[in-house]
Amino acid sequence: MAVNSDLARLYGSEADAIYIAPLGTAMPVGLEELGPAFEDIGWLSEDGIVETPSASKEKIRGHQGAGVVRTYMSESGTEIAFTAYEDKELTNRLRYNVLSSETVDGVRTEERNAGQRVTAVACVIDLFDRSFSEIRGRFLIPRFEIGPDGERSFTNADIAGFPFLGEIVGNYSYVSTDSEA
Repeated sequence: MAVNSDLARLYGSEADAIYIAPLGTAMPVGLEELGPAFEDIGWLSEDGIVETPSASKEKIRGHQGAGVVRTYMSESGTEIAFTAYEDKELTNRLRYNVLSSETVDGVRTEERNAGQRVTAVACVIDLFDRSFSEIRGRFLIPRFEIGPDGERSFTNADIAGFPFLGEIVGNYSYVSTDSEA
């Protein structure tokens, strides 16, 4: 079998994006255009989009020599982490428990509860290889539970980003272009 450099992905295209919509929004079937309910998170940190399997592996050991008799996954899941850079209503709604929001003459005022919360949304993540102009991979996540993940620093050395961690709940689809064909 020959090697194929088209299968080695280099993400970080200007077109990479994370879109969210209200929970229950109809998901696209494949790589088709998204419906109007999906809103772009905006600019993302150069750290990118990080997919992490989350699982609890349990080992059952026998009495004789404490050897492993069985191994099983007691929990299994997938988390996606990213930092959003744009300070807009969407990122504030996801980061903070916004009770009400009003914009008058270009000034947004939010009433917030001091507590944090997890928000369940529908999510689409589009990934483009930097060498190609079309989508190379798309996560279609009907239920994505997202919440703040870490500190937001207000300094003069970096953008005051919004770090998030989301858990994929239930089944999801991953669609990719087939470069092996």
